[in-house]
Amino acid sequence: MYKTLRVLVGFAALCLAHTTQAQLIGNTPYSRYGIGEINENYGSIRGAGMAGAGISAGNSYQPNTANPALLYYNSITNFDMSGAGQIKNVESADASQLDGNGNLYNLSLVVPISKRWSSAVGLRPYSTVNYEINASSEVEGNPLASIKRSYVGDGGLSEAYFAHGFKLFDGFTVGGSASYVFGNTVLETSSKVVDPEQAGTDYINVIRVDRTSFNDFLFRAGANYRRKLKDKLFMSAGGVYSFATDLDAERDVSYERRDANATPWNIIADEDTINGSIHLPANWRAGISLDNGNNLTVAADFTTYEWSKFKGLDGSNDNLQDSYKVALGAEYTPNANAIDSYFKRITYRGGLYYNDTQYHLNGEDIKDMGVTTGFTLPIGRGTIYDLYLLNISLGYGQRGTTDQGLIKENYFQFGLGFTVNSRWFLKRRIE
Repeated sequence: MYKTLRVLVGFAALCLAHTTQAQLIGNTPYSRYGIGEINENYGSIRGAGMAGAGISAGNSYQPNTANPALLYYNSITNFDMSGAGQIKNVESADASQLDGNGNLYNLSLVVPISKRWSSAVGLRPYSTVNYEINASSEVEGNPLASIKRSYVGDGGLSEAYFAHGFKLFDGFTVGGSASYVFGNTVLETSSKVVDPEQAGTDYINVIRVDRTSFNDFLFRAGANYRRKLKDKLFMSAGGVYSFATDLDAERDVSYERRDANATPWNIIADEDTINGSIHLPANWRAGISLDNGNNLTVAADFTTYEWSKFKGLDGSNDNLQDSYKVALGAEYTPNANAIDSYFKRITYRGGLYYNDTQYHLNGEDIKDMGVTTGFTLPIGRGTIYDLYLLNISLGYGQRGTTDQGLIKENYFQFGLGFTVNSRWFLKRRIE
């Protein structure tokens, strides 16, 4: 009965999850460009605790969705559900503010089909748009008056995927995934003149509202090779390639009159709907890891995106440049079978990352760097039939600079996930 209940809860969550707009990042002006902030971590909370490293680091009891070739190592059914959030201090040269949010991080179900083949379905965020920028300037010839400009963006894309991992021969596995990427963004732009000598000039505001929806398929291919170097030392090398794709896009632009409380008054103009596509460039990830086959793994990843080839609906590139990211992470479990100490059964993680992002603004390349840590807490003793895990990740990072009129972000990230491992198709016998 309990197994059936778990199945129903898992599939219900997957079916209902498409109604959730997956957003991970708090207010960030940099999500104004391209299609927003890209989710750099394909994996679960386990990967987040290791700075996103893990393209070659398989794990039998955690979802291996970062590289579909690693799904082979999930030899029992695995259900994972997690959320993440962020608290961020956004600062310029003369002002700062505190923001934060949280939402879905990963939802996946991995099922072994045979001894050489495992499959997975899931949902995760693909990109996030979330910013609010306010600026003012003086009116020439009238020092008492000013022009107030506002830029607001919200929304993002989600990714529902179906993946497979296969073992071809000893140590070598391959995999692939097909993802349906979908979502929408709402971008608002407004400006108004505030003049204390003319009462009521700031009461009515005209807003340009850009509503765009996106959808289409994205495909990835992965491979991994693991071999024994010597007793209690193994090396793995893996990679994932995401093919370039064109997402269908539909844009509606309208002009709305709103009062001082931002309450819509009426639509004063509605432009024709624009149908077209945006071009998402290819990217690839490569990783190498060492492990002792038991309780210690060290992994390093390199990721690069060809953002210089991005094209928006209007054909523009938003001045994006090619980007890369380097991540180093490790995990250690003192003794997973210890009965004398619960702390020995906990898995401890840590990591470092450096990201030269796709943003080049006012002559500055925007860098992103940080440190992470994480834990897996076993729930109960676990059996050969069931194993329950609570996953936690924490991280601190900095991005951007206050030079050249830009924005610097100091952020604290946190994630919480629940993983169920269960042997669904094993017949139990009583003799």
